[in-house]
Amino acid sequence: MRIVAVEPGGATCDSPVVCHPTPRTVLSVPQFDPAAAQRGSAAVPGSEIEYAEGGTWPLIRRHLLNVGLMILTLGLYRFWAITKMRQILWRRIRLAGQPLEYTGTGLEIFLGFLRVFLIVLLPLGIIYMLIELMVERSASATDPNTLDILGFGYAMVILMLIEMGRFLSWRYRISRTRWRGIRGRIELSASKYLQVAVASALMIILSGWLLKPIVDLYRAQMVIGALNLGGLRGRYVGGTLRLLGIWFAIWLVYGAAIVGAAVYFFTRTAFSGLGLDTGSQSVVGTFVVVFLVTVLGIHLLCVYRVAFWRFVSKASSVGPVRVAFTGKAIGYTWLTLGNWLILIFSVGLLAPVTWERKIRYLAANVVVYDMPDPADLRQVGEDESSVGGEGLAGDFDIA
Repeated sequence: MRIVAVEPGGATCDSPVVCHPTPRTVLSVPQFDPAAAQRGSAAVPGSEIEYAEGGTWPLIRRHLLNVGLMILTLGLYRFWAITKMRQILWRRIRLAGQPLEYTGTGLEIFLGFLRVFLIVLLPLGIIYMLIELMVERSASATDPNTLDILGFGYAMVILMLIEMGRFLSWRYRISRTRWRGIRGRIELSASKYLQVAVASALMIILSGWLLKPIVDLYRAQMVIGALNLGGLRGRYVGGTLRLLGIWFAIWLVYGAAIVGAAVYFFTRTAFSGLGLDTGSQSVVGTFVVVFLVTVLGIHLLCVYRVAFWRFVSKASSVGPVRVAFTGKAIGYTWLTLGNWLILIFSVGLLAPVTWERKIRYLAANVVVYDMPDPADLRQVGEDESSVGGEGLAGDFDIA
């Protein structure tokens, strides 16, 4: 029987006598074609990202067990439940035929949450209560401008916490994901990204959300530029102004819808005053209008997210690797609405169905081009800053 061993230097040995050079394995991944990528999924060669079907029922069964253990431990098992589900799901995701591996632990996520709670959330909660107590005691003498300033400060803190939670989540998950044994890193400190979070919150609030695309693209530029995947460096060349046009158009369309709804309600009120409208008609009409405006708002946000992903993927690379996103807004809207309905009507018990739907959507609409020779990849250093887990984002949002 032939025993094959792989030496660290890349030689294959018929142990213990003969060694042969290991052939360089070039992955079968299509070459990047920007024109084809922009025409949509029908014009793009087959993606090498796959989701290996392992059955949804085993995921649901494990999720139900996790829910039971979380109830018994008053929520403490939640962090280990996250880890177990990610280990299962990561193994089903294959890139160029090789599965991903999730190496995070429940203890890391728990310690990260505990650290953020003690260092950030608890002090902020105490400060908030003290401020509210002071305002209540001097309510009659409080300047309205002071209340506006407090409201501005609260909004700033909430947006900063959300953004820092996202960043810590990205950094941790990338550092704990391996492909062919190679891990990645986001080489950007939390303190430096905190400056980005503060500036982002200021721009969004002061502009009334009008400058959101600039903020989103700037954050993408920071994170992608700090990527290091197996020694391959991230690069973003798209700038920060390209999505303003579509964002303003979304505002105009939704603004027109809000005005139309306001006119409808005003007309209904006038008819009711004249006795020309029944109560049942008013209730049904109100429900339909609110429903349509809500769905339109969700769809327009999905239009923006798809435009954002398409543009960022086109303007980014990691070493020689390029990624194209070929999804369409209507498909993403259906994914979003469907997942919400599943979660609502199942009271969260069918959450694994929504995770699989999201992963399948990404696998079907993300195409990877120009994969490097695996022999050219190098292991990056351990990201010690991510040992503290995900911070605020320790939840079941796996994608």
